[in-house]
Amino acid sequence: MSKPLTVRDLYKECKKQIDAGNGNKVIMLSDDDEGNGYHYLWYSFTNDVSEMFEYIPQEIDKDIAEEKDTIILG
Repeated sequence: MSKPLTVRDLYKECKKQIDAGNGNKVIMLSDDDEGNGYHYLWYSFTNDVSEMFEYIPQEIDKDIAEEKDTIILG
């Protein structure tokens, strides 16, 4: 399984894309770690993951990260 990006990793990747002239393009995200589907990014970051789980029917995958170490993008 691939390792999820951190906020710092995402920042670096965003900076590379802005420098390459792609700063105004919309973002599409993969639905899973295997790239089996894709969707557009509609929202920015949500810091308090616990407030989102009444709306999202999924739980944190503890094999990847604990809730306190997770932030939602989109």
